[in-house]
Amino acid sequence: MTDFANPVLADWTGPRGGAPPFEGVAAEHFEPAFEAAMAAYRAEIAAIANNPAPPTFENTLEAMERAGAEYRRASALMGIYTSALNDAAMQAVQRKLAPIQAGFRDEIFHNRALFDRIDAVWRTRETSGLTAEQQRLTDVTHDRYTRQGANLEAAPKQRLGEINQRLAALYTAFSQHQLGDEENEALVIENRADLAGLVGPGDLG
Repeated sequence: MTDFANPVLADWTGPRGGAPPFEGVAAEHFEPAFEAAMAAYRAEIAAIANNPAPPTFENTLEAMERAGAEYRRASALMGIYTSALNDAAMQAVQRKLAPIQAGFRDEIFHNRALFDRIDAVWRTRETSGLTAEQQRLTDVTHDRYTRQGANLEAAPKQRLGEINQRLAALYTAFSQHQLGDEENEALVIENRADLAGLVGPGDLG
């Protein structure tokens, strides 16, 4: 069961789709939130992949669109915090979770039973009465899973997963080193004339 007491996983409230509860979120909430969200998402994907009913757009593609709500909320907050509020504690969380998230994405992309269902819907997309929008989603999903290695044999899938996790770790390290180089940079303006053309006559008091 998802831990909705964790603010990272809390429902977003307010107008226009709501907003995250920023005031209650701390770096230590992210790891347990992702553990819970991945468990919930994994169970939802397993239910779709192992559905004994013949694959249809509704029980496969549409069900996939509904799955993973908690994981998406956690990922959105992770993106915000690692972009705008990336202190030392958050950077440590990011370094730990980046390869875990990459591995989890590959776990879904490389689920053979799931891809077989996607493929079955895709092969009959033009004859099964799907709307243009449903056909488009089917095409995009099938293409994305194929590009991510869903149709590979087991050994290449494993190797691709290892590469993706390593790349996630390296990209995180690079971005954090870049942030470290830039965080102490500042431009100090000591001469009012240097602001010519940037502010109005009365803007500086």
